[in-house]
Amino acid sequence: MRSHMNNIKVTHLSREISIAQHKEFEGGVSETTTTQEVAIMPNGGQDTTGDWVIIKYTNNLNSLIKALENIRTIIETEQGLMSNPPKVWDAYEIVTTYDSSPDMTLGQLSRRSGWSVGDLLKLLTSSVGIGVEPYEGDTND
Repeated sequence: MRSHMNNIKVTHLSREISIAQHKEFEGGVSETTTTQEVAIMPNGGQDTTGDWVIIKYTNNLNSLIKALENIRTIIETEQGLMSNPPKVWDAYEIVTTYDSSPDMTLGQLSRRSGWSVGDLLKLLTSSVGIGVEPYEGDTND
């Protein structure tokens, strides 16, 4: 199996951002995309063990643009440049991520999703199942 790894690194407000797309080739014929994500690297890219903020994107330009805009929103919110930042993720993304990541803290989920810890607690304790009742605080369309 052969791999092809594309990584681009850029900075925004002194934060290092990695844009990645990794593909694997089976017998030189079959191509599988294994990773498509934009990440804010911890501590300016020097610490590989810190808390990464990762947003996945799909195989279209709009998805990549949205992921990059969400990364910018997170960085600018951390830097205090946005007083009322939009929520980056919707309720579905939060519940599925939280359910599939048992070691994730609410603080980590807050940084990745753009939601406050209080709003996350309300959502996660009121959610019986995905798609049942939308969380009333979720205004992200």
